[in-house]
Amino acid sequence: MTTSRLTARRLAFLLLLPGCHQWRPVTLAPSTSYRHDGNVRIQRGASTNSVGYASGAPGQMSDTPIVLHGAWVDGDTLFGFKADKTTRHAVAIADVRKAEERHFSGKRTTLLVVVGGAAIFAGLVALVAATAAPSFGY
Repeated sequence: MTTSRLTARRLAFLLLLPGCHQWRPVTLAPSTSYRHDGNVRIQRGASTNSVGYASGAPGQMSDTPIVLHGAWVDGDTLFGFKADKTTRHAVAIADVRKAEERHFSGKRTTLLVVVGGAAIFAGLVALVAATAAPSFGY
């Protein structure tokens, strides 16, 4: 098998992985002892500027969702780590417009496997039908 085929298969596999997960809404409240070891995606209100590093460095103002890893609530603040997982970030719960947890989805995974398997089977049937067709020498 050629390298380009292996690369294409790996790429297809990586593109299908998000189909096995979904984001589910979660309610954040002060002092709820909330802790999530996976990913939490939050969207802040457009007029706030409360995201900052726990070390005191200024945060970045943006309305785009941010993903926190290993998030937890302490008092009225949501803490977590961004993609680099080395710098702790803090967001006031009052400034969180929407919060979602990432969970495994059995239904999506099953659908993905069934549809993917059917597509592969249909492709093989078409390939066999095309190669087995009689040639009349035209």
